[in-house]
Amino acid sequence: MNNKTFDWNSRDPLFDEVAHYVVERQAVSASAISDKFCIGFNRAERIIKQLEQAYIIGEKWSSLHPRKIYYCCARKLNKKLADLATIARLQPLEDKWQAKCAANEAKEREEEGDGYYFKIANNLPFTKEVCKREEARVRFEAMTEEERQAESELLGKEWEEEDKNWDKGPVHGMKREDWNAYVGAHDRQKHDMIMRELPWGGDYDWSYIFQILKFKIERMIEYWEQFGHCRNGRYVVSTMRTACRLIEIVLKDGNESGNCEHFPYRVNLHNTERFRIYHDHNGLICKGDKQRVRYYKAYCILFKFLEFHMHNWWD
Repeated sequence: MNNKTFDWNSRDPLFDEVAHYVVERQAVSASAISDKFCIGFNRAERIIKQLEQAYIIGEKWSSLHPRKIYYCCARKLNKKLADLATIARLQPLEDKWQAKCAANEAKEREEEGDGYYFKIANNLPFTKEVCKREEARVRFEAMTEEERQAESELLGKEWEEEDKNWDKGPVHGMKREDWNAYVGAHDRQKHDMIMRELPWGGDYDWSYIFQILKFKIERMIEYWEQFGHCRNGRYVVSTMRTACRLIEIVLKDGNESGNCEHFPYRVNLHNTERFRIYHDHNGLICKGDKQRVRYYKAYCILFKFLEFHMHNWWD
């Protein structure tokens, strides 16, 4: 996970030492840090804020609830600090590669014109690609049988060489070993965040399944934004975001205003009979209850949406 609020390169010079001190004591106190490292109270508070932004310690809710320490030993903390350093070192290369991809996409969108988004959504070839294929077909038909055989053998050798070296070349503008380290650091950061924020305990009902599904889709969104290789990656991300939006409506029972008397969303009541949840009060819908209608619609549309789009969520 790339934490936008924490900048590894501008951290306090005592950041690493304070992090080890906090993990060793399993307690956070600005006065204790100030006394231990002979620094001012305000600087100690800033270091604590950086530790919070780096997800080494938790938020401060009140004086009665001390901050949570997410790491229990120096070994795990060292791995966390190493991952932060790896991401900070390689993130500029990834940002540069993403900017290059965005520029190429803008150029393709301008060249293709109005049909760009339709072809992206349906994974159809662009006009330029169709022209290249047609030129290759015409050239191939004009060849003699011996030339065709030689061309096929040459292409076969090139493909064989590519298959042999596909896992050795650079990825996203960085060395393969750097890419593996970058992806591994991101995966560990994301896993830590999920383990912190997933609501363990409590009642396990259908809403818990939706919460896990939303976490998984959000993780896929981040993967596609960072590491997606398919041409229609941005379209796939938009469909994932739509699915998460539908899950949010379901989890909030169709009411996001927090006030059932004031419901700001427009809901079409003419087709409510199409959206039924038969195990929820026998699927009865009161047409005057817009909040409930919105919940039913989001619930039913979500599963149709997943049925139509989920198999396209691969890389």
